[in-house]
Amino acid sequence: MTDQSKSSKTTSKNVQIPTFEEQMQRLEEIVEILDDGEAALDEMLSLYEEGMQRSQFCREYLEKAEQKVTLIQAQNNF
Repeated sequence: MTDQSKSSKTTSKNVQIPTFEEQMQRLEEIVEILDDGEAALDEMLSLYEEGMQRSQFCREYLEKAEQKVTLIQAQNNF
């Protein structure tokens, strides 16, 4: 894996898109905060929403990766 693939990617509009690993790391942080239960309710709701969005990103990313692996396997098994 290149250094570029390990860090956030920048789109043509200069919007950084976090990598899968960065998304997972933030999702783990959110889970820890929510599990702690010490945050204010509004903050917990906001974190829950962010966590759900990051979870969706990760799920879609993994589905695409699985499709790619399946395609590669199909190409190599004529």
